[in-house]
Amino acid sequence: MHTLNHQLELNVLEADGRYLNTQELYPLENYIQSYSVRLHTYEQLRDNGEQLVLRSLRKMAQTYPELIQQHGQRCKYDMTEVLRYIALSVLRDDETFFKEQMTVWLDTILLAYKRNQHCVVAYRALQEAISTTLPSSDENLIRPYLEIILQTLQSHA
Repeated sequence: MHTLNHQLELNVLEADGRYLNTQELYPLENYIQSYSVRLHTYEQLRDNGEQLVLRSLRKMAQTYPELIQQHGQRCKYDMTEVLRYIALSVLRDDETFFKEQMTVWLDTILLAYKRNQHCVVAYRALQEAISTTLPSSDENLIRPYLEIILQTLQSHA
């Protein structure tokens, strides 16, 4: 796993023996200045992720009780993994990492099981649980990643 986010890594590689210019340093400055907020969001997801997923699955069970009975453990595992990668991506400030590491995997799994529409309900419930549980500063960092998941799921509907 790379230690820098995708944009910072590209800037460093493109520098190739020269100093970074002001424009190339801006992402690094932004990365450093936003670190404490991103760390807080990461910690919130780490500490509350399981409860957020369980709340989402309970809400989904109201619409699809038989699905949760049969596949609840798998849904819990998948959603927990998604949250873990969202947390890592927020900490890294790196959507590219999330898309490459998580979205393709999730899309493949859900297409194989033909559960995209069901999962849209679950991830919308997760989005709601996050917005009612976590501070808005955390939600604002998490929302783009959930939107990526929802767009991916809905693209096959």
